[in-house]
Amino acid sequence: MGSKTRQRGRHELRKQAGEGRDPAAVLASLPIGTSDWKRVLDAIVKQHNSQHAKLYKVVSFKTMRDREYFYFSFFNELRTHTTFREADPRVLKQRHVQAVVARWLQRDMATASIHNYLSFLRTFAGWIGRPGLVREVAFYVGADSPHVHRKQVAVEDRSWTAHGVDIEAKIAEVAAFDPWVGLQLEICYRFGARPKEARHFRPHGALIPRELAFERDAAAYPECEEFVRFAQGTKGGRPRDEPLQTEEQRELLTRLQSVVAKGWYVGEPGRTAAQNQDRFYNVLRRFGITRNALGVTAHGLRHQSANDGYEADTGAPSPVRGQHERPENDADARYRTAIRLGHSRLRSSTFYVGTMGKAGQADAPACAPEGAPVEQSS
Repeated sequence: MGSKTRQRGRHELRKQAGEGRDPAAVLASLPIGTSDWKRVLDAIVKQHNSQHAKLYKVVSFKTMRDREYFYFSFFNELRTHTTFREADPRVLKQRHVQAVVARWLQRDMATASIHNYLSFLRTFAGWIGRPGLVREVAFYVGADSPHVHRKQVAVEDRSWTAHGVDIEAKIAEVAAFDPWVGLQLEICYRFGARPKEARHFRPHGALIPRELAFERDAAAYPECEEFVRFAQGTKGGRPRDEPLQTEEQRELLTRLQSVVAKGWYVGEPGRTAAQNQDRFYNVLRRFGITRNALGVTAHGLRHQSANDGYEADTGAPSPVRGQHERPENDADARYRTAIRLGHSRLRSSTFYVGTMGKAGQADAPACAPEGAPVEQSS
């Protein structure tokens, strides 16, 4: 009797349409125009997100995560803040893209972000059988808009010193509040690392002799006998070996090895990578390390390293620091800068040190200096 009573009082949960099925079955179960657009979008993403937009290969986890986050943000903005409240991800239309791009322009979104997001939408349109739907940037922003072209050449020095920031003092100020974020910033400063590379850096075993360093990295710095390997958190997952050039770098590496557990990365123990990332940017905002406050970002320390390195190699300031005459060893200095920062395209040095040519014209060697390993395209 008691058992029957318990059974009568139990309500079986009704399964949602498509639950437990593959993405194709989920999409087939939901009609066009359904209010359950998030399940529709989730199914589309699960079907296609691992695919490269043009090549027959899979993309990185970071690209998949960035795409997924963007697609949900895009359709949420489209349905919430425009007149297209019932838009279905399967029937993306030109006017949908135009409506959201208009909102991006109102928010003064960065040019690079607009280009990246339209590229994501172009990929998505191909997934839903509408290749060619998303047009070039000029179609949405106007041919005369400054957003039409990305800046491929640095036109200003983004270094901290260029904005009057005392690097050592500011990092010490941050470190007094949060030692881990202070160490992460110091890695960015001493090695020109990206913030993500600094947070994921594993100091134990990172110092390697010249004979174990990657050939191209070692060839660019023949005067160095030791290198520091950055293998986690790098762009495109490409590891690189940075030359150990200063006593400050060596002291930092020794200090990191004394406070970071073996096999662990530079971050407070017990925190996940995502939590360390959130903490990093929260602390930076607290101390004004933003474009709006001090005019600098953590990435500016990478620009600092690039421009300081160029000046050390050539004996002259970089173009963004006012140099108008090309130093004799300009090409070699640019090559070393690109290699040290982990770029596979040698012209990438212009992103940091600028150009002495016409605006927008690359001013880096088209090929590696004689005797250096051949450049690999990214």
